[in-house]
Amino acid sequence: MNSRLSCVARACGLLNPHQCGSLAGLSASDATTTLTHEVRTLQIAQRKVSTLFLDIKGGFDNVNPSSLCGMLKAKGVNPYFKVVSWTRSFLSGRTCRLLYQGSPMIFAPVSPLLFVIYMSRLHSEIPMGLTLSYVDDFGLTVSSTSYR
Repeated sequence: MNSRLSCVARACGLLNPHQCGSLAGLSASDATTTLTHEVRTLQIAQRKVSTLFLDIKGGFDNVNPSSLCGMLKAKGVNPYFKVVSWTRSFLSGRTCRLLYQGSPMIFAPVSPLLFVIYMSRLHSEIPMGLTLSYVDDFGLTVSSTSYR
């Protein structure tokens, strides 16, 4: 279901193009490369660049299922896939556990992909800057002609 949801999320514009992590083919290396490229491009243009890094603590535990399903409907997720009803069912008293080397053996109430979709609205367009995220970690990069 994760593969199917990932395809639907990309097709329906549920994911920000600067989201890395929890998506096949995008990793921490991609986030680092994107950030480095953006900073260097802005510096070449004689801009002063600052980045603020944020980590959303407890985010997985605070996803509102009704709000997430509303986002899916608003973005026009095709009813054929029954993604909205599946999501509502999945978020009803279930948990999942991430399995990768070095991962803590804890359960989360929502899958990383659903969390990424839910958090996508935190991405904002920054003129001469970038909002970049890796699951629950965000980087807000801004630039100006001066540090003031």
